Amino acid sequence: MKLTTIALLGSFASSTLAARGFSFVPRNASKPDVGQQVLDKAMTAAGVPYAWGGGSCDGPSKDQPPYQYGDVGYDCSGLVCWAVCQVTGRDLFTEGLRVTSDMYCASEKKLGYKKYPYEERKPGDAIFFGGECDCGDSSSIHHVGLMMYVSFLTDAMSLANLDSDSGDRMWNAPNDRVNQVQENSISKFGETPCPSVIRFT
Repeated sequence: MKLTTIALLGSFASSTLAARGFSFVPRNASKPDVGQQVLDKAMTAAGVPYAWGGGSCDGPSKDQPPYQYGDVGYDCSGLVCWAVCQVTGRDLFTEGLRVTSDMYCASEKKLGYKKYPYEERKPGDAIFFGGECDCGDSSSIHHVGLMMYVSFLTDAMSLANLDSDSGDRMWNAPNDRVNQVQENSISKFGETPCPSVIRFT
């Protein structure tokens, strides 16, 4: 049997995952780090509609051109920037870091946060998606979410070789058929994550 350990967020341990053979490592009971606080804040937006260009430090906002349908909500980067603003007071919207590709391709100096390899991801990290994830073609980097659950495979299998859900989860505002702030499986999202994550510490 495949042995998998998951770093989990407190109350989100699920019997469904346990039934799949996952073992759980509870979060440290001390005060959550900044990344965890950002994730916790973002999770309070559960069910808020997706809105292209939506989001500000004050919360959800109207969608923006070219996709204006009268929706009020968040897009993927708007959700992340709002949560960061609420927790840290930093306004990434006005710092030129509001767009997903701008955030991913910014230097650590401009970000004020460190980047880590995707393999070192942990809950609260910003994870990105977008083809080759090439900053020379930054328009391809089009989605960001916040890491929720992290599975560490101990049987030397890679995520790419799994034929079932890996257990990794992200919290995000995807432009999909559900079209609202929600949890998604990373392995079943349909794209490979970019090589780096941003850690809000």
